[in-house]
Order: sequence, then C-alpha cells, then structure tokens
Amino acid sequence: MATEYKYDPRTDLPIAPGETIREILEDRGILQADFAVRLGRTEKFVSQLVNGKAPLTHDTAVELEKVLGVPSSFWNKLESIYRDALAHQRQKADSAEQAEWAKSFPLKEMESHGWIARETGPAEQAEELLRYFGVATIDAYREYWGADKRLAARMSTAYTAETPAITAWLRAGERQAEGIHTEPFNESTFREVLRELRSATQMDPTQWQPLMVERCATTGVAVVFVPELPRTRCFAVSWWPNRSRAVIQLSLRYKTDDQLWFSFFHEAGHVLLDDRRNGRISDLNGDPIAEERANAFAADFLIPPEKYDAFRSQPARPSKTRVKAFAEEIGIAPSIVVGRLQRDEVIPYSNMNDLKTKLDWNRTSAAT
Repeated sequence: MATEYKYDPRTDLPIAPGETIREILEDRGILQADFAVRLGRTEKFVSQLVNGKAPLTHDTAVELEKVLGVPSSFWNKLESIYRDALAHQRQKADSAEQAEWAKSFPLKEMESHGWIARETGPAEQAEELLRYFGVATIDAYREYWGADKRLAARMSTAYTAETPAITAWLRAGERQAEGIHTEPFNESTFREVLRELRSATQMDPTQWQPLMVERCATTGVAVVFVPELPRTRCFAVSWWPNRSRAVIQLSLRYKTDDQLWFSFFHEAGHVLLDDRRNGRISDLNGDPIAEERANAFAADFLIPPEKYDAFRSQPARPSKTRVKAFAEEIGIAPSIVVGRLQRDEVIPYSNMNDLKTKLDWNRTSAAT
C-alpha cells in the first residue's frame, strides 16, 4: 500500500502522482512496457502519466486500483493535491510578475491624473493597469507596445525604467484621442488651419487651446493635451492610427507658450512630410532626417526665413521693443520670436523671458 502523501504549498514543490507510480513499479520490479499492457494503455500514455504530462483521471484511478492494488481514492486525492500545488505555484509566480510589472509604472501620478485607481494588492493593481491599457494580459501589453510602429526601438534591447512611463503617457493620449471625432484627413485643409493657428499664437491659452483642438479635428487631426509624467523625456509626439486620421499629443513640459507652439508645428511637420504608411510614433525613435525636416518646417512656418534673416541682419542687438514690433509685423506671438532668438544663440536664454506666457494645466481646458 502506498503511504499517505501530504503537500505543503509554502515549502514543497509539486510532485505528480506519476512519481509514486514510478516508485511502486521500481519496488515491484515491473517494467513500464509490461505495466502498459496490464493497464490496457499504450506505452506513450504510461510514459506521459509517469512523467506528469498526462492528467490522472478518475477512470485511470480505478484502473490503477485494479493493477496495483492501491485504492482509486488515493490516486484521486494525489492528483487533486498535485493540481492544487501547480495552481499555487502558478499563482505565486503570477503574483511576483504582477507586482514587479505594476510597480514599474508611476502609479501615484497616474492616479492623480485620474487615469487609474490605486489598488491594494499586486493582482488587483495589475488588473487595473491592464484595463487602462486595453489589453488582456501582461504579455499582450508587451507585444502591443513592443510592436515596430510603437516602441520597438526602445523595447528591443531592454525594458528600461522609462518605458512604462512612456507607454502610460502615450496610452492616455490614445484614450483621449479616441473621444475626438475627426473628419478624414485633408492635407490642404490642414495647411490652411495651420496658417489660422499661427495667428492664434497671439491669443490667450484659454482661447487658442480649444480652437486648436476644434479646428484640427475638421482636417483629420486629433490634438490632445496630456500631463507629463516623470522619466518620460518626451513631451510631443504624433502618429497615424490609420491613413485617414492623425494624432498630435502635447504636454506642458517646458511650461512656456513658445515651446508648446514650436512642438505643435514640429509635429504638424511630421504629419505633413513623413510617410504615414509606417504608422510609427514620431519623436520616439529619433530618425535624424525626419527630425531635421520637422524642425525646419516649424521654424520656417512660424517665422518666414527671409523676414527672419532681415531682422537678424540689423547691426544692433535685438531689443525687447524691436522683438515685439517684429512679432506684430509678421503676426505671431513675441514669445515665439524670443524662443527662436534664444535657440539660435542671438540672445541668452535668460533674456526677454517676460515676453513668454507661462502655461499650466489650470489655464487651459486641457486640464479637464
């Protein structure tokens, strides 16, 4: 008679009933081939049973009782203990993975933005994150965000500390964009709206922010404002969910209007000049040619090159009065001229910052 078997899930490894069958066969000197014949099963089945690869059913338990003289109740209990042990082992492994995965995200900030609820246990927090990302499993999350058109370049070598924050920020933009109805993309109409928005740079943020969202939607471009997260190191991106719709996602990372406007027109350059068929997220994978092209587009669209060259050619260093007059002449906010002069090292970064408008989430409807 086989001895009673007890399993402690805290310390023991799962042991399949097949191990006990193997011990009995060895003790009695019965070959597996002969045992298979006596059991009325194939050698392959017996091999799988002994090695724990085949489940021990109630029918098999009755057959074992007849051949080995060990009650079927013993085999059924042993199989139940084994399956329970496997479940404990899987749950333990899953909990450890869930906890490690969940804590990699900036949960406090995501909660403060209202994107997720904070849960007490790792399994519950992981479930909340999966719902946020709209995926069924952690593996599905990695496969979706590791796709070539998303974060392949960042995730192919290592899952870095910044990656979860980036995906959380991008997903917030994805979700927000899904709520914006857009017409099919029309390039000529989008260019017209860009000219309109260029003049809108002179407005207050509470006026130009909703105007930007509304007017771009009519051209097939969803513009979303998403609060920045720590460690993201990205503040503006664009992508094509499909060939008839683009998304531009912005944050207020640098907190001044000149930076945001340049970022917006930079992303507009990607929308207009890049190949929409690849569907990749611009400004994540850093194609230097595409970046230079988008920078040139934004700089020249905001400040016509010939007018800028004429302004810079004057012998005297630009004064605040001259900057304001030039901005009024070309019809844009003076802050954009200041930002351009600072980037081109015509004036120090500490000069004329009072001409810039500071941005925060309370001053724009983007905060809602």
